[in-house]
Amino acid sequence: MQCDEIVLPVSGLRVEWRPTDQHFRIRPAGAADSGAAAPPWRTWQGHNDMAVGASGPIPQEPQAMWWAIWGEYSGNDVQVTLDDQSRPGVVVFNRLWICEWRGPEREATVVTAGRQAEIQFAPPVYAAPHARHNRPGGGSSHIETPAGFHEIPRRR
Repeated sequence: MQCDEIVLPVSGLRVEWRPTDQHFRIRPAGAADSGAAAPPWRTWQGHNDMAVGASGPIPQEPQAMWWAIWGEYSGNDVQVTLDDQSRPGVVVFNRLWICEWRGPEREATVVTAGRQAEIQFAPPVYAAPHARHNRPGGGSSHIETPAGFHEIPRRR
């Protein structure tokens, strides 16, 4: 079965899309090479009201972290604004949107289709400094519970 894929430049996440049945999955950097079980394929549902986040260390820079969020793309513009008011780029890949950046942890606001969600990252599962190197796949990445979207408050 045909599979399109991209590898994100900062995080190394591998985004895979099967156009024939509209399934996707997002794999951590190095997961395919480590022998770790691949995450299951997910069915694209056409929801523009969900965003998922992940983070992890940058292997070549032990003190640096990457951050990424993604969701299902349904044709509406997607804008991500970090709490320092910067706006990292959003990439559309098949029917997914993806955004990544490097640096300190930041809260992110995603706006699409007249709705918004605030993304807050959970504490890393492997918080001990030495543990990040002992984890299969080489990182301390984690995935936060999907954030729900709500209507954007109107200004009066």
